[in-house]
Amino acid sequence: MISGLPGIVVIDDNESELNSIKNAFFEAGIPCLPIQYVNDPDNESGIDHVDISEWISPRIIVTDLNLTEAQNAKAVNLVGPLAKMLQKLSVKGPYLLCIWSKLGKDVTEVMEVLEERHRNDMALPLQVSVISKTEFLSERGKLRDKIKNLIAENLLFDILFNWEVRIYEAGRSAVSMLYSLAQGNNESKSIEDRAGELRKILATIGNEAIGLKNAADNPALAMECGLIPVLEDQVRSMSGAESDGKWAEAIPEIGKKQNIDDAAKSKLNTFYHIEEGAENFPKDSRGVFVCLNGQYLETRENVEKFEKRIGRSIECLIHEEFLRRKGKAAGRVLTERARNETILGFLEISAACDYAQRKTKFPRYILGALIPAEFEELTFFTTSQGVEKDRAHDGVYRLPRIDINGKTYVVKFSFKYQLGAQPNDNQWFGSSLFRVRDQILSAITFSCSQYASRPGIISFL
Repeated sequence: MISGLPGIVVIDDNESELNSIKNAFFEAGIPCLPIQYVNDPDNESGIDHVDISEWISPRIIVTDLNLTEAQNAKAVNLVGPLAKMLQKLSVKGPYLLCIWSKLGKDVTEVMEVLEERHRNDMALPLQVSVISKTEFLSERGKLRDKIKNLIAENLLFDILFNWEVRIYEAGRSAVSMLYSLAQGNNESKSIEDRAGELRKILATIGNEAIGLKNAADNPALAMECGLIPVLEDQVRSMSGAESDGKWAEAIPEIGKKQNIDDAAKSKLNTFYHIEEGAENFPKDSRGVFVCLNGQYLETRENVEKFEKRIGRSIECLIHEEFLRRKGKAAGRVLTERARNETILGFLEISAACDYAQRKTKFPRYILGALIPAEFEELTFFTTSQGVEKDRAHDGVYRLPRIDINGKTYVVKFSFKYQLGAQPNDNQWFGSSLFRVRDQILSAITFSCSQYASRPGIISFL
């Protein structure tokens, strides 16, 4: 797929005026996609005739305000066509909305109505700018200069847009470097020889990243793991003192402690530590969390087998490792609800080198629990010294609060309960729920190894 990221879309119902703004972008050396708006009952959004949703993600949208050429139109009449057009574009992330219109005085009122009516069913722009058709149509040079300065009008948008461009350019640079390696100094190589050499180089990178056998099973994962360090190096090489100044100016809050609400914190933790949508991940993938198979535990016989192997009843296990009990009638009801809604499962923690070389015959797992955040008070335990801690003992690792499938959880893992298993043949294992990212997984495995190797000393006092 050819991607237009980051993209600029220009929309107008008047072909002549559309060409004017399009040419101004081209003269400024900025590519854009011009779309003529079609005012037709069968064309609900006005741009249904152009299918761009899968190959461009606009960051700048330049559009006429009066798309249907309504006479004496008021703000409430202008909002509908504009909203349908923006919804059709399916913009994800921040974007700059530039109104290219003869009705500049109406822009503020139109945006107020747009925000009031559609704040919940579409992405609102980060910045709204205005280009007056009356002022700029007759002065092409002035219009070109306005276009060049359009992005810089909002510092926050400017720095995010430039960072996205830098990522894109870093990818291009990394691919170019790999191709140069494949070309070598031998100018006599044929086209096919050069393509073959490039394939060998890429295969070597993927094989080295996660091991031969894993690369054969997961070639896409192998290449991503192998190429990402190259991409990261390219991105870093493109930044410098100038970037420091731009970030500081655009985000003056940098370097100062910020207070954000718990919902935002859990979403950030999820963004950094968890990869969702892992149902198709193999259950022996490194860092995958596999749910305890609820269907297996539907019979009393299987529950007894599980509890015998674990050495504890499920209720006792949950309360020893993850949830404290609360007394009195109301407390007991809360405790029972929390226990019933807690999701037990297993986290794969095999060493990275062993996983890469397939040295692990039985992948290693530790027991884990997802506790709905509404029961967080029950995740704290009081020690014999009267100190409150967020875990039952030192063999429990607690993740920051995360969101899974739109619900916030407290996630804990117990190092006391470890097992080696072939997951596809293990009836305890249900579906894969998420994958823990490498950085936090390294912290978990390090803590697990420390707990397993802690010294015990016999002494007589």
